[in-house]
Amino acid sequence: MPAYNEGKYLRESVVKTKKELSRIPHEIIIINDGSSDDTESIAIELSRKYRNVKVVSYTKNRGKGYALRKGFQHSTGEFIVFLDSDLDIPPSQVHRFISALNNGYDVAIGSKYIPGARVNYTFKRWLFSTAYRNLVKVLLSLDVSDTQVGLKAFKRHVLENVFPRITVKRYAFDVELLTVISMYGYSIVEIPVKIEHKVYNSSINWRAIARMFLDTMAVYYRKNVLHYYNGGIHEDSLAQLEGYRAPRGGGR
Repeated sequence: MPAYNEGKYLRESVVKTKKELSRIPHEIIIINDGSSDDTESIAIELSRKYRNVKVVSYTKNRGKGYALRKGFQHSTGEFIVFLDSDLDIPPSQVHRFISALNNGYDVAIGSKYIPGARVNYTFKRWLFSTAYRNLVKVLLSLDVSDTQVGLKAFKRHVLENVFPRITVKRYAFDVELLTVISMYGYSIVEIPVKIEHKVYNSSINWRAIARMFLDTMAVYYRKNVLHYYNGGIHEDSLAQLEGYRAPRGGGR
């Protein structure tokens, strides 16, 4: 569970997730991604109350991708589930993702665009989501309907093999991760999700959108020009690419 300033919902999120997983062995790893609110103290409180809740914490906000990689480094399970901590995605849906892995799939990802999904979006958010979805399909030939849902499940060996090639830590992390997983031939199943947004923000962070576009173009460049994901790039070439990245900005 990556958490950036999620003190308002974190306690409820962990309690509900534990209840859903009570019949199977599990651990919950909360990654405090440089929060400035009470996220860290609540996470520590939960780890003291529940022996299978762990906390990974650092002071600087580094982005969702960085947080998930740090969480994975502290995990022990054979099935790894990424779940946002803001309760927009009810944890009651996790069982369907675990079942998909038990049924032979390597990866299960949530989708807003397949039959059975239930999502309420503002028009601006829907417009941006649809545009970005089409951009990913055109640029990366990624055969999934949705890359951005904050509920995904993986067999451990998939992430062990793929994470060493992942470079994006913020905006296009999910796109890069699924691009490499697809290139490596792992089986992916999409599962319809229910998303319950608690706060509707009609404004659009254009700076974040610009950075997401740049990060996505960088994934395209690594895949199709440098062939980095195939192991065809030298470290000095990657260093040059890193040097042309836009300056860091804002939150995730």
